[in-house]
Amino acid sequence: MLENLSALAIVPKAKAIAARRLSHGDYLELMRKRSVIEVTAALQSHPYFKDSLKGLSQTNLHRAQIEEALSKDVYYKYESLMRYSFRKGKFGAYFLMRSETNELLAKLRLLSMGFRHHYIIQVPGFLMPKTSFSLLRLAKAESAQDCLEVVAGTPYAKVLAGVLPAAGQKLDYLKCEHAFQSYFYTTVLAQIDRDLSGRSAADTKRLFRMEAEIYNLDLLFRAKAFFSPQLTPEDLKKLLIPVYGVLSAKNMNALADTRGLDEFLKLYNAGRAGQVYGARSADPADASEVSETRALYRAAQKLLHFSSTPQTVLAALLCLANLERSNIINVIEGVRYGLSPEQISAFLKY
Repeated sequence: MLENLSALAIVPKAKAIAARRLSHGDYLELMRKRSVIEVTAALQSHPYFKDSLKGLSQTNLHRAQIEEALSKDVYYKYESLMRYSFRKGKFGAYFLMRSETNELLAKLRLLSMGFRHHYIIQVPGFLMPKTSFSLLRLAKAESAQDCLEVVAGTPYAKVLAGVLPAAGQKLDYLKCEHAFQSYFYTTVLAQIDRDLSGRSAADTKRLFRMEAEIYNLDLLFRAKAFFSPQLTPEDLKKLLIPVYGVLSAKNMNALADTRGLDEFLKLYNAGRAGQVYGARSADPADASEVSETRALYRAAQKLLHFSSTPQTVLAALLCLANLERSNIINVIEGVRYGLSPEQISAFLKY
């Protein structure tokens, strides 16, 4: 009973954190800055970021440093909320599971490209004491088989073992990404069903289903636009996360079956996907894929505002925090390359 009351404290705390997020006016001010250093200085003075970004140097600044600081900011917000609930093996642990799968995929992606030692320079130091396997050992791994030894004794071992290449064959990163993303979403949805029921379960699952669906739609769009001859419809269906939101499995498979980008866009824009997420375009200058993530942003914001369920509010806040991280990186890159505020705003997900 006392633990349940403690968990309820997450709701007002999360909403108080959300109230300090960047406003549209804040974003506009950032987009008007003339350098990355000016953007960073403005963020360091903002109440939402001043603690997590205060250690960044304004004289010797690299993108990787900013990205890690922003990731650390999201993690610290998660950690500040989890102090109100100490139960292990429950829904709240999903965020650490996502962090761990992201790090494994980052390492496997580098290995698939032939870069055995590059991961060491991007290991997030703030996560090292938190993960269920050693990130330092992961950095030292020189093959996917070595990675399997690193994650031995964790649920990730079974996932990785299922995609290890045969002797003499190259690691297939797309298969790895599919396996780990599928594991993450199916595990989270199952945990929600164990921890929640009724409207609270449905609302929370809807957020994760939407995330997975956007991943699938973006994968199909990119495949049709850039890899249509190489990736057949059957190949693409094997890469889809088996989690569905507003689109059924039949609808998603129909999009995978299209022949080329034009046919994909025609079916996408005329169907349920276009209605919910907005029309997509083949124009490279048109950031139409951003509209899908904006739909996710609106859904998360609505749940944060109206829900009183700790798990739902936690998921909504962390979803918004990750989207904000992405927005800030887009602003920084836009300022770095001299884009106008109008051009940068086209890529922001809010």
